[in-house]
Amino acid sequence: MSDNTFVLSADGWAHITPCGEFPHAGAGVVQVIDRAACDAMAAEFCARKADANFPGVLVDFDHFSLDIGQSSEAAGWITELESRDTGLWARVRWSDAGLSAVQGGRFRLMSPVFPPPSQCEGLGGGRIRPRALVSVALTNEPNIKGGRPIANREPVVNRGSAKKYRWVLGNPPSGEHCGECLARAGKVKTGPEWAAMGMPPCNCHCSLEEVDDDTANRWPNVARAASLAVRREKAEARKKRSAISTVSELSGRRKTEDVNAETRETQRKLTARAAVMRELAEKRSTLK
Repeated sequence: MSDNTFVLSADGWAHITPCGEFPHAGAGVVQVIDRAACDAMAAEFCARKADANFPGVLVDFDHFSLDIGQSSEAAGWITELESRDTGLWARVRWSDAGLSAVQGGRFRLMSPVFPPPSQCEGLGGGRIRPRALVSVALTNEPNIKGGRPIANREPVVNRGSAKKYRWVLGNPPSGEHCGECLARAGKVKTGPEWAAMGMPPCNCHCSLEEVDDDTANRWPNVARAASLAVRREKAEARKKRSAISTVSELSGRRKTEDVNAETRETQRKLTARAAVMRELAEKRSTLK
């Protein structure tokens, strides 16, 4: 065996993530990876695995599959997922490129990708519990620290910083952009961040343009106008809700006033009837 060969674990299992609570600065949340989270992810994986066409969970290189500007080449496919007290473990069927990268020492650790916060279990106070595993990446700089290395020697690799992209409005076939696209216009995020947000619910032909550090903070006129349009739309929606609330309140008052007036009229009639009955009773008594 060459000195440059890094040896995989004998049982074929790789540590995906340890247990613990890990802040995610980009999303502003704390990811809670406990036994409950690992159990849920393993169960969700088993449910998907029951599908005959399920290929496995993708293992890529440095999360490149989340970057539209990078290759989605597979380093491997997770074929088994197991929950343990030490975290989440997986058995990986490596591709030729993935096996070469791991045994050659180019990658040593793994980094999981979980669903966006809105699809995780909310625990309060900004803490969320993932219940599914989206994908995993070979990396040397995982966001979640403390995972056990895939191989038994530590390579040194400098991958550089993530590229950033600005959302650019396109020309929608309908002539109008959806609110989601208008809200994204001009914003700058990394490829994985845009991918995690998903596509908007329309077909408005928007695109992403790569930006550097000098242009990332510039706010184009079209983006500024789109942002203003979104704010105006939200303000108009608030006015409509307020108007509806006012009408509903006035309607409620009118109904209450109508009921009270009807009650008073009924009481008046009853009082008048009682007076007439008393007068008749008195006349009958006098005649006797």
